[in-house]
Amino acid sequence: MINKKFKIKNMNMKLIIELSDETRSQITAQLADFRKQYPQFQWEKTENYNILVHSFGEFADKKSTIEKIETALFDKNLFYLYSFEVALTIGNNIVLYLDFKREKEIERISESIKMISSRLESSEKFVPRLTLAKYKIPSKQQYFVIKKRISNLDVDINFKVNKLSLFEGEKRVRVFKLL
Repeated sequence: MINKKFKIKNMNMKLIIELSDETRSQITAQLADFRKQYPQFQWEKTENYNILVHSFGEFADKKSTIEKIETALFDKNLFYLYSFEVALTIGNNIVLYLDFKREKEIERISESIKMISSRLESSEKFVPRLTLAKYKIPSKQQYFVIKKRISNLDVDINFKVNKLSLFEGEKRVRVFKLL
C-alpha cells in the first residue's frame, strides 16, 4: 500500500501569452454584435483569454522543467502580435477562434520549447490562436450562415508581447520576461 504522504504529485504545466485587460476589452468590444447574435455559444470568459504557446503535460520535477524553460527562453526578444482573422474549426463541436499573423520570434520560441519537450512533435509552424467560443455541431445550413458571418467580422487587434507566463494548473508559477 502506498502512503499518500510520500506520493509525488505530477504538475500539469503550460506556457502562455497572457492578454492585458485592455486587449481583452478590445476583443470583447469588437465581437459584441456577433456575441449578441449567438448567445447560445459557450463563450470563453474574457479573463481566460490567453494564447497557449506550449502544454508540457505533467512533470514530477517542476524545478528542472522551469530551468529548462528559462534556458530555452534566455535569448528571446519581445514581439508584437497582430490579429489575422476570426475562423472556426469543426470536430466534436465547432470552435471559434481568433488567429494572429505568423511572427518569427514566437516561432523561434516554439521551436526552442519543442527541443526540451517531446510532447509537441509537429513540424508545423506555430500559429498564435485565441479560443473564443464553442458550440455543438449545427446543421449544415446553420454552419454556412455562421461561417459567412464570421468571414464578415473584422477584428483588428495588436499588442506587444514582452513576457510569457508558466502556469501550473490554473496557478501562475513564473513569468519569463523577454528582452
